[in-house]
Amino acid sequence: MQFIAWIFKIFFSLLGLVLVLGTLCILLFALIVGALWSLIRGRKPEVAVVWQRYQDIAKNRTPFGSWGQRPQNNAEVVDVESREVPETTQTTDRLPPR
Repeated sequence: MQFIAWIFKIFFSLLGLVLVLGTLCILLFALIVGALWSLIRGRKPEVAVVWQRYQDIAKNRTPFGSWGQRPQNNAEVVDVESREVPETTQTTDRLPPR
């Protein structure tokens, strides 16, 4: 009985290993084909584009920027004219003030 259990364990372990390795081979093949197709069209591979976007987002999302760099303040100042909003008559859809 122990012998049959070991056979099943080995069989299903090998089956799982084949499944994982097969999936990795398919993904690697798709990556290579996608890169070659991008090079044929004369564009950057999509993986490189996505990775570059990720790095740009990660760099811009750091709270204090990189070490030794001063934050760039490219904000545009806009003057706004303020005006007072008149109070309207009491409507039924508002809650009464506290």
